Amino acid sequence: MKKTFTHIATKLKNVRGLDWIVLGIGLVVFVLFTLATLTKSSIWFDEAFGAYLTHFNFLDIARYTATDVHPPLYYWILKLWTDFFGSTELAFRSLSVFFGATAITFGFLLVKRLFGRKAAWVSLLLLVISPMLIRYGQEARMYTLAATIALSATYVLTFAVLSKRKLPWIVYGVLVSLGMWTHYFTAVVWLGHWVWRAIVTRQSGARGKEFRKAFFTKNWILAHIVAVGLFLPWVPLMLVQLSVIQGNGFWISPVGTDTFPNYITNLLFYLDHDQATGWYAFALGVILVSLTAFAISLYRSFNKQQKQNYLLLMALAIVPVVILFVCSLPPLRSSFVERYLIPSIAGFSLFAGVTLTLGLKQVRTIWRVIIVGVLVVSMLFGIINVYYFGNYNKNSHTKVTTGDIVKEIQSRAKPGEPIIANTPWVFYEAVFYSTDSHPVYFIDADTQYLYGSLDMLKYNDQHKIKDLTAFVKDNPKVWYIGYAGDQPLGSPDATWNPIQKFSIFDQIDNKDSYKAVQYQTN
Repeated sequence: MKKTFTHIATKLKNVRGLDWIVLGIGLVVFVLFTLATLTKSSIWFDEAFGAYLTHFNFLDIARYTATDVHPPLYYWILKLWTDFFGSTELAFRSLSVFFGATAITFGFLLVKRLFGRKAAWVSLLLLVISPMLIRYGQEARMYTLAATIALSATYVLTFAVLSKRKLPWIVYGVLVSLGMWTHYFTAVVWLGHWVWRAIVTRQSGARGKEFRKAFFTKNWILAHIVAVGLFLPWVPLMLVQLSVIQGNGFWISPVGTDTFPNYITNLLFYLDHDQATGWYAFALGVILVSLTAFAISLYRSFNKQQKQNYLLLMALAIVPVVILFVCSLPPLRSSFVERYLIPSIAGFSLFAGVTLTLGLKQVRTIWRVIIVGVLVVSMLFGIINVYYFGNYNKNSHTKVTTGDIVKEIQSRAKPGEPIIANTPWVFYEAVFYSTDSHPVYFIDADTQYLYGSLDMLKYNDQHKIKDLTAFVKDNPKVWYIGYAGDQPLGSPDATWNPIQKFSIFDQIDNKDSYKAVQYQTN
């Protein structure tokens, strides 16, 4: 029997294009996992902001996002994508699925190049079932695009350092710039590359002037001149955005002793550390102890080139996390959010895949199965948690169900009855589901345009009620919606009479999340 399996394995190894077949199967599995609940959760504010941006031209997109907190590249691509595929939830979110699959492809190619087929296959498995990669492959945001750019740049870097040609370095510089045009915190990945290059240069024996000369080669400088040059037009706007965030505060919680535990438990189980109890805690211990022990042993057994390759994966997986933590310490305001580190979360799968593939060679088969099994099963349970929580916001502890309440109104209301959102934040989420029969509006007089994210509403009269008295003359019945909160949902006009009301129940927090009231206006 053993000879038969050996013979089959030998035959499979010789199949032409087998790696591409395995990669294809992995991508199909990832897409199926991601599509399973892609449209289950309502569009939430960040997604809704991007969706609303796509109604404008490319110049206006840049203008409006400049007053928010992100650069415009993702929004430009999202506009092109939705112009071609439509503006449904599936269409908007499928762009992130596409970039998630692309990021996995570059991760697979990177490990295959550095450590061979077996390590690439195991890394592929861990990428495909990564709970956080699936979670943000389901969200119409720029995080999987950032991961694609970061992993492709790391892949190109492995060619560039061994080449005397300028082209790989120019490509690397372009990718660094594209990363910055996508999300500012890709900078922590590029700093990770700097740390890796510094370690490798120092390991070569270079010191003092020799170190500086070996580190700042002409090609390395060329790559960063390209990167800075291409990003330079946006730099003044980035500095304004960052100064506003640092000066006026932001919603991100301060870092603390629970920051790293939360990061690790979300990476593995999609749970905060205080939820990772019982078997989750046991699995976490097995995984961390095993990876640490085998990583140390494996690094010691590597030759010089293998050590450099392994350090590159570690730099991708670990250094950005540490840098973002340090940059979130006082006097700076915190910027540490797990989703900003999706490239490093993908890097963890690559690092773990290589460590388990090569580090377990000397371990008995039964222990290999147990250790790998614990990691795989843990991540599969993490996917189940992703399905359960959906778009639940772990920072504000809210479940966004705006789509549910709008759809319920549409099923109850007669054609022509409009929906009014009580805040611009609810409006952004609700207007995504607006229809000709039940259009969604917000009241201009009730809106304080304090934030740049509201400029699209401030300077555009679409969906805006500027004269409430005139509006109600044409609409004797309206629906009013908002967050449930602890207070009753007040009426925009005290003379309106409520007809019916209902709320959407949040099963995660066991409370009402959104309320709707139908009013007779005259």
